[in-house]
Amino acid sequence: MAGDALAPVCGAASTLLFTLPEPVLVLYLGVFGGFLLYIGASDILPQAHSQHSSVSTIMLTLLGVLFIFIITRLT
Repeated sequence: MAGDALAPVCGAASTLLFTLPEPVLVLYLGVFGGFLLYIGASDILPQAHSQHSSVSTIMLTLLGVLFIFIITRLT
C-alpha cells in the first residue's frame, strides 16, 4: 500500500532529475496514444457492441469518430 502511495510522488520527483528531448517525447506520446487506441478498438469497443448493441451505442460511437476526425483536422 505504501508503494502505491509513493509511486506517483517518486514519478513526479524523477522529472527533476532528467528531461526528454522533444523528438523523443513526441515518439513516446505517439506510441502511448496508439496503444490506447488499439486497446479501445480491439477490446473495449467490440465488447460494448456485443452486449448492448443498440442504436444509441452505435450513434455515440459514430459521433466519437466524427469528433476525433474534426479535432485532427483543426490541429
